[in-house]
Amino acid sequence: MGVSGPGVVKKALEQVRGESFEVLCETIKKTAFKITRVGQLVAQEASRKMGIPFGIIDLSLAPTPAIGDSVAEILEEIGLEYAGAPGTTAALALLNDQVKKGGIMASSYVGGLSGAFIPVSEDQGMIDAVEAGALTLEKLEAMTCVCSVGLDMIAIPGDVKASTVSGIIADEMAIGMINQKTTAVRLIPVIGKGIGETVEFGGLLGHAPVMRVNPYGCEAFISRKGRIPAPVHSFKN
Repeated sequence: MGVSGPGVVKKALEQVRGESFEVLCETIKKTAFKITRVGQLVAQEASRKMGIPFGIIDLSLAPTPAIGDSVAEILEEIGLEYAGAPGTTAALALLNDQVKKGGIMASSYVGGLSGAFIPVSEDQGMIDAVEAGALTLEKLEAMTCVCSVGLDMIAIPGDVKASTVSGIIADEMAIGMINQKTTAVRLIPVIGKGIGETVEFGGLLGHAPVMRVNPYGCEAFISRKGRIPAPVHSFKN
């Protein structure tokens, strides 16, 4: 079972606005504990009624297009003018760490992609940050180093070269391999649309502004034959 709750976390943080990092972190941790505990009770009851074994609790803070259900707004409540401002990656790392600490204390069955998802089209706060010019594709890539998944539900111009898309995917794969974490890419080239235009997906997929992609090419890199050797993980510096 997945446990969401960005809106619950944001409301809890509103009560400690301006307090120290210690108070901030304790509030996130306690809120994650409560969300996880309730989620486990619901999941166990559902499993009992359906006659199937109870599995795991996924702690992921998964946003929706609904107003007030945004991971970006949590980051802003932590102290950022917009998601994407300097300090965003640090704030996201702090958020994920406290969510995991609270969840692990609440359940012995934590698993999945525990942390925070940072899709664009499914998070109104992320959309607002893109439209304000605060959040770029490069900053989103940096944020994926500390979040649960990778580049998620991002609309890009339909004329972006296939090699450029491959390069973006390769970058995200490298982050996953080096950091030994789950990562993924959901880029959506929108045919006939350019930077700044909006595409509607509907329902939980929401809508998204078409984001700028670095215009410089990587064809020579992507077209190399063979394979990149697996990274070394035994040496840490």
